[in-house]
Amino acid sequence: MGNFYTICTKYEDAIYERGEDNYYVIKIKNIDGNLDVDPSTVSITIYDPCMNEKVSEATMTKSDTGIYYYSYTIPIDATYGEYNIKVTASSAPNVAIYKDKFFILPWNIVYDVRRYSGITSKKSIGDQDMATIIWEAYLEALRDVYVYQDSESPKCNPDTGAWFDGTNTTFATKSAPLADSNGDGVVTGYGETSCGTDVDGWWVDSDGDCHQLKITVLDEKCGKLTITQLDGNPIPSNTCLVKINYYTEWRTFSLPIFKSAVAFLAAHKCIERFAELDKATLADLHSNKVVILHNRTRMEKAYMKAMRKISKPAVGGGMLPGEK
Repeated sequence: MGNFYTICTKYEDAIYERGEDNYYVIKIKNIDGNLDVDPSTVSITIYDPCMNEKVSEATMTKSDTGIYYYSYTIPIDATYGEYNIKVTASSAPNVAIYKDKFFILPWNIVYDVRRYSGITSKKSIGDQDMATIIWEAYLEALRDVYVYQDSESPKCNPDTGAWFDGTNTTFATKSAPLADSNGDGVVTGYGETSCGTDVDGWWVDSDGDCHQLKITVLDEKCGKLTITQLDGNPIPSNTCLVKINYYTEWRTFSLPIFKSAVAFLAAHKCIERFAELDKATLADLHSNKVVILHNRTRMEKAYMKAMRKISKPAVGGGMLPGEK
């Protein structure tokens, strides 16, 4: 059951946006890697960030000997994050499994990051590695830009004024709009999806026992929620305490500036990665290395400057963590 074939990606971008097509192409060779071959079956499975199957063992199309492709249209509401690919090539009793990945993000900023960092050669940092760096930078920037509302008591039903009376399940946050703190592209409460939560909380019953809340986001702009027990029943009227946690945008938040900030941060991380490489390509060594490493913190400073425009100032000077 070992790898009877050698499989590699022939063509695939590392980052896609919603609504785009992932034209995924692979090349299959014999185990020695010196001859293009055709297995009896070649299938592809694609998993979303929550490991839900979005494509299940679909047959890949042959375009030439050893060349197979599959076109996956990214849904317009696709979850942002890392998607895993599993290609299975088999000719009984031999089976080979090849694993790959791609990312879906609000924007494809690979070109911007390469331009800002000066690392233009894919041999120094490939698109797959760069996509991972961009995703990590995106998540880090989200944590920096949003304001955390910790252990807050929710407001009453904004429509009726009802409180936790054993019947009412609709409440509101004290601050809004609610933020997509985990970066998956949608604001959700605990229990809405199989993974990823932006709003969670707990309640304490009359015996003093603590329980997880189930929260559904009804209106992220206004902070309107449903809050219930995990089984969907209303919180009892004799509850001792209800607390929620969530993130909000600061009043100066700007999506275009945030996009630039993510690119700056990713470029900084790429420069740090480049500096640690044992061997770079001659092109980068000769033409770009001096420029790239001359001021290794320039992109970090650009990130901090952009974030100061769109995030809540820190107490005592308005600096972000890590600034001096």
